[in-house]
Amino acid sequence: MVHLSEILGLPVLDAEGARFGRLDDLQVDPVHNRVDRVLVKRGREQVVFPWASVDTFSPESRRVTLAEGAQPAPAQEGEAVLLKRDVLDRQIIDIQGRKVVRVNDIMLDTVGEDLALRRVEVGLAGAVRRLLSGLLPPRMVRQVADGLSEQGIPWDFVGLVEPRSARIKLKVHQHLARMHPADLADIIEDLGRVERGAIVNAMDTETAAQALSEVEPSIQASVVEGMHPERAADLLEEMQPDEAADILGELTEDRSREVLDAMEDEEAEDVRELLTFHENSAGGLMTTEFFMARSHWTIKETLAHLREVDEYLVSDLDEIPVVGEGDRLVGVAPIARVVRADEDDAITGVMRREARAVTPGTPFDEVVERFEKYHLRALVVADEFGIVVGLISIEDVFSRLVGED
Repeated sequence: MVHLSEILGLPVLDAEGARFGRLDDLQVDPVHNRVDRVLVKRGREQVVFPWASVDTFSPESRRVTLAEGAQPAPAQEGEAVLLKRDVLDRQIIDIQGRKVVRVNDIMLDTVGEDLALRRVEVGLAGAVRRLLSGLLPPRMVRQVADGLSEQGIPWDFVGLVEPRSARIKLKVHQHLARMHPADLADIIEDLGRVERGAIVNAMDTETAAQALSEVEPSIQASVVEGMHPERAADLLEEMQPDEAADILGELTEDRSREVLDAMEDEEAEDVRELLTFHENSAGGLMTTEFFMARSHWTIKETLAHLREVDEYLVSDLDEIPVVGEGDRLVGVAPIARVVRADEDDAITGVMRREARAVTPGTPFDEVVERFEKYHLRALVVADEFGIVVGLISIEDVFSRLVGED
């Protein structure tokens, strides 16, 4: 086993034993996680050699020797992952631990004639090893570091915040896509502004939208602010309209208009409507995407339509709004009654006509009182003509309360 801190700066000799330069970095093959090139600093010039051109690699004797006839190789910027440049001292995602950490050192291991990448070191031992490297002989550095806590992350569980190769990007995406949105949100919040944008752009649109929905509002706005308008529009279209409106409400007027113009017309119109309401009113809390039943439906028809809608539209719903002609509210049907009723019964037969709706202008404190008084999970919003225009979920209320605290 060898640490990157022990080998950076090692003298590099040619086949005749004359000093050629010093070891400046190692390039990793992203397919096999093996070192495939060495970067040698020679004066102000950086020369790249294939790993096969290295005849002797001996950290113990403090030298690297090139094979006879070693020829420089062209750089591979597009796919290259350089350990010092791209990994060391960088913020990375510990995919296994679901957190953001900083790399203090990198462990490699000889496998036959190859030098394989094993893990990154994020504990105190790695930090001390880096600090003392070059100041004390390697053996003494190891003795000091051996008495300290080692904390390493296997390379397979490392997600580079700014991945350079397509394979690394794929690995990051696959791991992130399996995380819970709340864990992704914690990771995004722990990163810096530039890194946040990089990691959100590395996710697919659905995963990024779910994660961004869990992030603090100020950070949501910061991430969207730094995105290309088309990418931002794609993310907001994946969110519920009220969430998208909240984010756009934090942006400058010009930036908000730019993103709205990039959105699909129907989604943009929904969001524009919500932006007209005060944030501390029922209209500012509600979403315009929700499920409602038609008064002429049977129980069977209602359940059939319910099965077809996206899960997020009914996850917080314990009462289904029932509307008549012109989407006017006629009552609400408790889901518990719906699922227990005969399928040939009319939906109006199980609904309550005393609907606890609020208007878009209802103040936030009155909305909270309504949720508390009736132990609601969702609340219908209807205009002055009784037309249903939105729905407020308990999650919307809770998020606003937490934000105020």
